Amino acid sequence: MSAGVGHDGTGGEPVNDDHRLEFTDARVDVLTVTFQTSIGFSNGTTMQFEAEFAITGPDGERRLVDPTDPTSLAPVLALHGDTVRNATLDGADLRLHFASGTVLEAWPDESYESWNYHGAGPERRMIVAMPGGGVAVFDASPTSD
Repeated sequence: MSAGVGHDGTGGEPVNDDHRLEFTDARVDVLTVTFQTSIGFSNGTTMQFEAEFAITGPDGERRLVDPTDPTSLAPVLALHGDTVRNATLDGADLRLHFASGTVLEAWPDESYESWNYHGAGPERRMIVAMPGGGVAVFDASPTSD
């Protein structure tokens, strides 16, 4: 699993050199469709997509998915039960590689937060693809004892 350097969403300095995506062997357990598409994984991690993204199936066919267009969502349904083998983040460009050979790609939108990641590990990090590029990273609030 690898990740690139993210930015504060304004084209500024990197906010963190290590945006780990906790997906190793995580299975797609939950799919939710509203005006966004949410994917819940077996390790508790969730992804939400609010702008166009792409899914390339094992057959090599690349399909664009628009979370607001129900007719484009069929490729998302095929992810149910599949397992992430690798996740990469290069700036705000996200790629999830699944055991089936399927690849999900998401990128920044010019006007909207296109995707967000809610980690499930002890860090509970949230990563948001900001409008126009870059990512914002929010670490979990410290708990008081």
